[in-house]
Amino acid sequence: MENRQANLGFAPQKESVYNKLLPYADKIDEESLKIFAEIKEKLALSVALRDVKISGSHWVGQLTRYIKLYGMKFSKEDHVLLIKYLFELVVMPDLELSLVQKFAHQLILLLKKKFLLSREDLKLPWKPLYKLVESVAYSPYENHGLQLFPPNVESVLKSLITHCRTYFTSESTQEMLDEWRPLLCPFDVTNIKALHYFEFFLPTSLPPPLHDKGFKLWFQEFWNMWDSYHNSPTWESSLVNLFARLAHDTIGYIDWSPYLLKIFNRFLRSLNLPVGTQSVQVGRSTHTYDINSIVLWIVSMLGGKSKAQDHVDELFKILQTFYHPSNLGRWNIKLSGLLMSFPKLFVRRLHRERYKKPSWETPIPDSHKLSEDDITRFVESMKPVIFVSMFSRFGSQDSAVALRHLSNMRPELVVPVLLEHMYPAMENLTEPHRLIACMNCIVAVARPMLRSVKWYPEGRSHVLGLLNLSLPGIDPNDFKKCLVTFQMISTFASLVPIVDCSDAVHVRDDLSEYEKELCSATAQFEEFVLVFLDRIFALIENSAQEHVHGNITKLNPEQSMLEVGLASTFTSVLQQCSNPIFEAALNRLHVFVTGRVYETRVGGRFAANLCRAAAKVKPEATINKFLPHFCSNIKHHIETHEDIIKEEHLDDSFLWNLIMLSQVVRCNGKVLLPHKDQLLEVITMTLHLKCIQGYELAGQLLRFTLRALTLHYPLDYKNISESFDRPFEEYLAIRDWAKPGDIDDLGMVWHEPSSEEINFANEIMSNVLGPELSVVKSLSDDNQIDREELLQRLTVILECLLGAGSLLPVWKDTSYKLIDSQVPLSRFKCFSSSYSLVHPPTIDQVEHSCKQHASQWFYRFDFDQAHT
Repeated sequence: MENRQANLGFAPQKESVYNKLLPYADKIDEESLKIFAEIKEKLALSVALRDVKISGSHWVGQLTRYIKLYGMKFSKEDHVLLIKYLFELVVMPDLELSLVQKFAHQLILLLKKKFLLSREDLKLPWKPLYKLVESVAYSPYENHGLQLFPPNVESVLKSLITHCRTYFTSESTQEMLDEWRPLLCPFDVTNIKALHYFEFFLPTSLPPPLHDKGFKLWFQEFWNMWDSYHNSPTWESSLVNLFARLAHDTIGYIDWSPYLLKIFNRFLRSLNLPVGTQSVQVGRSTHTYDINSIVLWIVSMLGGKSKAQDHVDELFKILQTFYHPSNLGRWNIKLSGLLMSFPKLFVRRLHRERYKKPSWETPIPDSHKLSEDDITRFVESMKPVIFVSMFSRFGSQDSAVALRHLSNMRPELVVPVLLEHMYPAMENLTEPHRLIACMNCIVAVARPMLRSVKWYPEGRSHVLGLLNLSLPGIDPNDFKKCLVTFQMISTFASLVPIVDCSDAVHVRDDLSEYEKELCSATAQFEEFVLVFLDRIFALIENSAQEHVHGNITKLNPEQSMLEVGLASTFTSVLQQCSNPIFEAALNRLHVFVTGRVYETRVGGRFAANLCRAAAKVKPEATINKFLPHFCSNIKHHIETHEDIIKEEHLDDSFLWNLIMLSQVVRCNGKVLLPHKDQLLEVITMTLHLKCIQGYELAGQLLRFTLRALTLHYPLDYKNISESFDRPFEEYLAIRDWAKPGDIDDLGMVWHEPSSEEINFANEIMSNVLGPELSVVKSLSDDNQIDREELLQRLTVILECLLGAGSLLPVWKDTSYKLIDSQVPLSRFKCFSSSYSLVHPPTIDQVEHSCKQHASQWFYRFDFDQAHT
């Protein structure tokens, strides 16, 4: 690390942790240093030449790109200078608000990670921000249409103040009080304005020695104001937000005990819950507190010798009946937010106290930290409410989020109760809503259920039972239940290596009785995978699209979601399988796709996704089994039907084989090399079919083949980097259930294009793209072709560019200077590959044909699909 910092010349503030995993990571340092030096130079030049609107805006955008790609890979000195540079741009007088908004976005990005810069490193003035907000929020011109503001400019400025106030000077609090205290008249609308300013500007994260210059100057005054008005005035929410932030930033430095009863009473009243049989409200308006703020306030008061937990217990006892599934009303949304916010903010505080790396920010005193008893009491207080709410019409997702946080803290208290609800729901087929709610919740607690061996060792014994009981949920007649079932199977499969460890009982002598039982149970994994496959095959058979109304070339929304869920779940299952189980599943899949033919609009796409998943996981075995079969079927069909090229509608069996082949090739490009002659022959024979669906599928085959050969992509997606098929003496898979990944030792395996793959890609481009470009280039008024044929040829060109575009040379053409600027407006280029095509396929022809037939080109170009 020290050598690297010496080479860089600085200690990076916060790099992107993923860049070091890229296959060309050794080239990124040199590249980023050059790019950042250029950005700094052009930013300085933009200000020196007073060209903020054009070049300044452009190079701030390049800085945004740099941070997205490399993180904050610059020194602390540069970090501070960039913040001051952008701050001056934001508060520049009379600057266009669209530019203010853009610069503010970038400034927020630089200020977001507070732990990187302390208050000693950076000081920011508050008055320029105040004047800017005043000119925007209280503009006298906007209401008369004399000034137009960009959308969301006020929310951006509020977010900017939130990130800047940490670095206001210690004298800022008194200065703000002197500025806005004269406006604090409860009987005047100026009171609202003043409290809004106080809410956003007042710094509350000052270190303890400076508390006399901070909240102690105003706390008692503002509390008395809030305590004096009980008719829910408009400005009340501002004070609540301010108090919540103060409590969060000063845990352990304010004694909230005298105020607890009033805080909880006011919070409960603000929910506007009905009491009795009549909805009678006296002196209450519709103004309510922000749920996140009040929960943050309450969570910050927990711990130490505080009695806040007693009030939390009473609060949830009172609210429990309002969470009942039969109790619906306007309060449901607020109570759902309460249910999610409480455990989330509690876990966030726990992380802050125990796991967050120490920084310059004021730590919580040990006397006020959450104890184990505090955690247990909190979980126990929320359990009854959550298990009542999970079956309500809108509450299953909220309850799932809450259960995930609670199970991370106390799995032994949460998971057993959930399983007691889970098994009856899965065995009962007449209550799908109850089943879906339970599945959502069990997915949320999957990791703590499997990982918490110390606190809840019985959790792993339920996995196989739950997976087997979930299989009837793959029901083509119940779309929602089917998706939730896919989610549940995918979640458990991605956490659990699907390996039969039953023989380990006879091999190893270090197993506990519980581990022996678990190893014996894993003998059911192969049967589960095969039954899962049969269920998927039945789903595909029932999804065949025979008679539809409307556009038959597109899937409806339900089919699209089902396609994604099916593909991702099947991939998750296969990538976690050991070799024997994968071979059994592959054989079952081979029998299905080679022994049946369905229509290709829906059923064919679903089946092709299964082939793609298998090829992605084990490419060599899948390609050797599938690719020769599909290629021979396609060639045989073409050879036995002489007029197939001219047919507008092709046989389903031919399209079935073509769509399967187009998806099978989406795998490691190296395994395609032994079959390159067959692939090239099929591509050449099918690209000029007259049937639109036929040549579109052939174009997909071309594109995916080129991508497999030329792109960088990871090859291994298992939850561990090592093989599952090691001897039991060396490796026991059950000990890696729900094992977290180590970012410093992920064992990433990348596909990097080899010279053989590049040569094969060159061969394809020469045989396919060259002739197409020659035909298109030769078109003129005297030499014309049909519109359909031109569309077909342009489609082939487009598929070539989408497939091998990453290795084609950059488009070179005459540049047109549309904007005058003395500062160059270039975009930096990033290293993405160490290869390029040996013989670029006549890029001049590509340019010429694209310009000549731009209208036809864009007629077929699907930008969303191309981006994906």
